[in-house]
Amino acid sequence: MDLLILFVIASLIINKINPKTKYNWNRVNNPMTYSILIWVIYCFLELFNPQSVSSQAWFTGARGMSLYFIIIFILSTLIINDYKKVKAILFIWSILTIIAFIKVYIQKNYGFDVAEKRWLYVDGGARTHIIYSGIRYFSFFNDAATFGCSMAFSFVVFIISAFGKINLKYKIYYIIVSLIALYSMFQSGTRVAMAIPFIGIATYLFLSKRIRTVLIFGGILVFMFLFFKYTNIGQGNSNIRRARTAFNPSKDASFLVRLENQNKMKTYMVDKPFGIGIGLSAGRAQKYGSYTKLSELPTDSWFVLVWIETGIVGLCLYIGLLLFILVYCAYIIMFKLKNNELRQYMMGLYGGIAGMMIAAYANEAFTQFPNGFIVYIGLAMISLSPYFDKEIEEKEQKLYNSVRERIN
Repeated sequence: MDLLILFVIASLIINKINPKTKYNWNRVNNPMTYSILIWVIYCFLELFNPQSVSSQAWFTGARGMSLYFIIIFILSTLIINDYKKVKAILFIWSILTIIAFIKVYIQKNYGFDVAEKRWLYVDGGARTHIIYSGIRYFSFFNDAATFGCSMAFSFVVFIISAFGKINLKYKIYYIIVSLIALYSMFQSGTRVAMAIPFIGIATYLFLSKRIRTVLIFGGILVFMFLFFKYTNIGQGNSNIRRARTAFNPSKDASFLVRLENQNKMKTYMVDKPFGIGIGLSAGRAQKYGSYTKLSELPTDSWFVLVWIETGIVGLCLYIGLLLFILVYCAYIIMFKLKNNELRQYMMGLYGGIAGMMIAAYANEAFTQFPNGFIVYIGLAMISLSPYFDKEIEEKEQKLYNSVRERIN
C-alpha cells in the first residue's frame, strides 16, 4: 500500500505538468483537514516520548495511526473532484463486496485453499478462527474481525443508499449487495460487527428527519434488538448463537477478560499520560528489545491501543477529533445538502463510518486495511459533498434553461 500511495502521489505530480490538469487545493482547506493535522502533529511529537524505545517502532505504528489518515484524506479530496466519481467509487465498492462474498462462500462450501490452511494450522490462525462455536470465515481479509466489520460497513452504506431516490435498477442492485454483505457479516462470527448496523441505521434515522423513514427503520431496529436480546429463536445456528452473545456482554467470557485486562492496564498507565510510545503495545515492545508488563496484555481494541501508545492525553485528543468529525459531517448532511440522491449516499457513508467508530472500542478493525482507507475516503467525500451538491444544481439549471429555450 505504501508503494501504491507513492505511485498515486507521483501520478498527481506528473499530471500537474499538463496545463489542462487542475487540482482544486481550496477544497483541502477545510476544518476536517486541520483537525486531522492536529492529531498527526501529536503523533509526530510521540517520537520524542521518553517512554518510547524505538524510532523504528514509531515509524511502523504511526503510519496506521495517523499518516494514512491525512494522506488518504487529502489525496481523496484532490482526486474525487466531481459527483460522477462518487457514484463510481460506490459501484466499485459494491463489486468488491460481491467478490468478498464469493470468496467466503467458497471457504464455507468448498474449504480453505493451501495458503489459508497454512495460516490457520501452521501460523496459529485456527486458535481464534476455528473455535467451539464454529468456524469464523474471513474471505480474503487478514482476519475474521476485519472481514465482519467491513461487511457490516458495506451493509449500512448500501441499504441506506438503496432507499434514496435513485434509479430503480440501482435500487434493486444495492439491496441485493446489502443482503449479501449482511450474510457475509454473520459468516465472520464477529460479534462487534453487530453494532455497526444498529449504530448506522440509528444515525440515519437522526439525519433523515422523515417520519416514515423513522417508523420503518426504527421498527426494524427494535425487532432485531428484541430478537437477539429476548428470544432463543435460531439458537441452533452457530452464527446466530454467537451474534446473540453480543447482546449479553455480562455473560460473555471474552468480554469479561478484556475488562479485566483493561483494569490491569489502568494500574500501569497511571504515570504514563503520553503512553508508552507508538508501535509498542501488545507485545510489540519485545520485538524492539524492550519488555514491560503492558506488553503482556493484548489491547483487543483500537481505542485501548491508542490509549496505551499515546496515553490518556492522546486518547482524549483522538476521541475529540472523531467527535468533531461526526458533528461536522452531520452538520453538512443536515443543513448543506439539497439534492436527495447525494444526501442519501452521504447518510449511508455517515452511518457506516459512525458504526465503525463505535466498533473500534471492541477491536482494531477500524484502521485495518481496507477499512481504514474506506473510512478516510468516505470522510473526504462527505466533506466535498457541498461542492457536488452545487455541481448537481448547476447541471439541473442548465438542463432546465436548455429545455426552456427549445420550448420558446
